[in-house]
Amino acid sequence: MTKLQTITGMADILPEDIGFWHVLEKTARTLFETYGFEEIRTPIVEDTRLFQRGIGENSQVVQKEMYTFDDKGGDSVTMRPEGTASVMRAYLQHSLMAKDAITKLYYMGPMFRYERPQKGRLRQFHQIGVELMGIDSPLADAEVVIMMDRLIRTLGISHYRLEINSLGTLEERKPYLECLVKHFTRFTDKLCDDCKKRLEKNPLRILDCKEETCIKLADEAPTIFDALTEQTKEEFDKFKKLLDEAGVVYMVNPRIVRGLDYYEKTAFEFVSDKLGSQSAFSAGGRYNRLALELGGKEVPSVGFSIGCERIIMLMKEQEFETTMQAELKGVYLAPLDEASFDVCQGLLQNLRDEGVRAEMDYQKKSMKAQMRRANKLDFRYVVIMGEVERQKGIVTLKDLENGEQEEVKIEDLCSKFNIQ
Repeated sequence: MTKLQTITGMADILPEDIGFWHVLEKTARTLFETYGFEEIRTPIVEDTRLFQRGIGENSQVVQKEMYTFDDKGGDSVTMRPEGTASVMRAYLQHSLMAKDAITKLYYMGPMFRYERPQKGRLRQFHQIGVELMGIDSPLADAEVVIMMDRLIRTLGISHYRLEINSLGTLEERKPYLECLVKHFTRFTDKLCDDCKKRLEKNPLRILDCKEETCIKLADEAPTIFDALTEQTKEEFDKFKKLLDEAGVVYMVNPRIVRGLDYYEKTAFEFVSDKLGSQSAFSAGGRYNRLALELGGKEVPSVGFSIGCERIIMLMKEQEFETTMQAELKGVYLAPLDEASFDVCQGLLQNLRDEGVRAEMDYQKKSMKAQMRRANKLDFRYVVIMGEVERQKGIVTLKDLENGEQEEVKIEDLCSKFNIQ
């Protein structure tokens, strides 16, 4: 019989790695809420039209990567490939703007794209993202970027860089797109197959191609800065000034275009050379017209998403790994005879009811075997009870960190660990 395994591009997150996930999620929650963001949870499966309208019919994600199928009612549904469109749909559907003109939301969860699995990129992957809705201001753009930079620093990641760009408004991009088409048309025979299609449907995406020949041609292409209005340039300058004042180091990269159709004006990526060709581990920008595409009124918005698998790879690469070594905590109960086993069962439940991490074996074993298991499971304390202890109404408490032992009355055991 064939041994069943995970589907290609979908991975288990094992207990040995889950500590990194907990730290990332907890750190993000704490920081985001400090900045006034609230959590939202959206469905994994949505109406396919949400992503066709929101991401763009001609985008690579919609054309090639979405997990789309008809449900039993005959409706076309899609497993979410990203979080922003879902958050905007929820914002409009539930009139979240009624609470306050400015809405700050964050989310965490799995996303799905059918693409070639590679380092740090899976078909089921996880994102943490934020969306700041209701204001078109470089202050809002700077706030989310500064917040992301602070998160990276808190996680102890140092080998990264921030690249920023302005994509201009949709109106400003029209003459620029004409310039791009004119430039790349001269080299059609050198473009990759995907970029030949992009030349007709969305030439801006050629700037984001990872093929070596296309990269060289993009380096020779005109930049969008010549097409920007004075107002957009001033907003971008204000955005940069705010980053400078917050001590955020960045570089301007006119080739950043982002992969989704709804971005305009500010765009940014946090990248690391330690991640291979897919170097971005967090990215985002401003999207003022997404709500229009989804049937609502224009809602000026800015946000970003984090590739959890990628940022955890960076956490493992750096000194942060030493802080993730198992912490000795909790109590392991080691009864030495059958009668003590029953008493320890009661103590086990009492400790757990008090919120203390506690464990013991499911059958009586030798002291050596129990100590070995306590060490393997990273417990700090072992409660030893044999006939002598039982008759005296005590336990022997051994600290595995320093080897010290003491006698503790049975009735005092729980209170002793309430502050551990």
